[in-house]
Amino acid sequence: MGISVRKPERGSGAAGMEPDREDREIFESLTSVDLAPEERIRAASPDQADETEREILALHFHPEWVPLDLIEARLKAAFPNAERRLVVPTQHNELQEMDGFAGVEADVYSSAFGQKIQLLVHLKSEKLEKAAKFQSMIKETFEYRALQLLDVLKQLQDPDEDILKAVKKAGFHAESVEAGKYHAGKLRTLIEEGGVVGTPRAVTLKNRLLPDYIERKAEKRDAASLERLLSYAAHVKNLVKARQNPACFPEVRDLVEEARSLGAGVIVPHPPRFWPVLLDDLDVDGWEVWNSSSPDHLPFLIDCLERRKRIKRELLAFMGDDTHMSSKIRPNRPTGKENPSAEIGFQPPWKDERVKARLKSAGQSRERTINEYLERIS
Repeated sequence: MGISVRKPERGSGAAGMEPDREDREIFESLTSVDLAPEERIRAASPDQADETEREILALHFHPEWVPLDLIEARLKAAFPNAERRLVVPTQHNELQEMDGFAGVEADVYSSAFGQKIQLLVHLKSEKLEKAAKFQSMIKETFEYRALQLLDVLKQLQDPDEDILKAVKKAGFHAESVEAGKYHAGKLRTLIEEGGVVGTPRAVTLKNRLLPDYIERKAEKRDAASLERLLSYAAHVKNLVKARQNPACFPEVRDLVEEARSLGAGVIVPHPPRFWPVLLDDLDVDGWEVWNSSSPDHLPFLIDCLERRKRIKRELLAFMGDDTHMSSKIRPNRPTGKENPSAEIGFQPPWKDERVKARLKSAGQSRERTINEYLERIS
């Protein structure tokens, strides 16, 4: 693979696209990882609390740039009487440790299905000393995703022939195309000059940065015009993603094999986003039957677990609150697929009597998931 994040070449901004003071202020606010005092308070203050809960299960959440000590304070405030917990953060393509475990939500490629999928991986922190290959897989994917944003901006500003043909075929309004070129040019220049690449702020260099920037910069546009512009930018992003190089992602079976060699657990998150993975015989511990960002199909996913009992390891039912902390500390921040109402450790279906009955008939429960998963990864 051998990919590394490099600083883009200078001079990509076209005439008239030099960022002004407002542009720089917006960029700084969107890429800052320093928390203001009020943001630290929000980070440590949960949206809801449950004084009756004795167990916490949180294996799919994204601290992003929020320090883990504030996550700890948030959990204690949310579950003041909890006596037991299994809590592991799962940053996108970035290993992070908590409670003696390390976790990550990894992008991988399934050659069998010809598409990128995601996996949650959890392992004992002590195993990281022997995890050089695994960590390299994760790091290179992280770096590639940062480069992908730059490619999206480049194609908005100066599309190549294939992208240009696809855009014309889709029939986007010329106003949107020109506005996309204008904002992409400014954002590219800001990234080049902003000293973000290679710093902790690089975590913000994701595709979501573009619509966030456009919405902040173009908020004075009429709603219909802004929606057309965002739709056009999303279309170009999807065109770029559709031709992403599979070699830049670990093959799913390679990553699973490496994770298993470290005694790690592997879970399929929000499977409705990539149904085919459930048909494969991947060596996983289970999948999320519910996720806050894709809450439908819960009964069907429980039934799928029941049908898959013939594999080597019996599969377990998981649920993912899929909390993104940036939506908590910056409540006015536009969100993508994540659910802004999600809260770490809160997975309501576990307490729904009808769901509990269905899980029980399939031999599943939250207690069993905690007990068995802990045993598997310890």
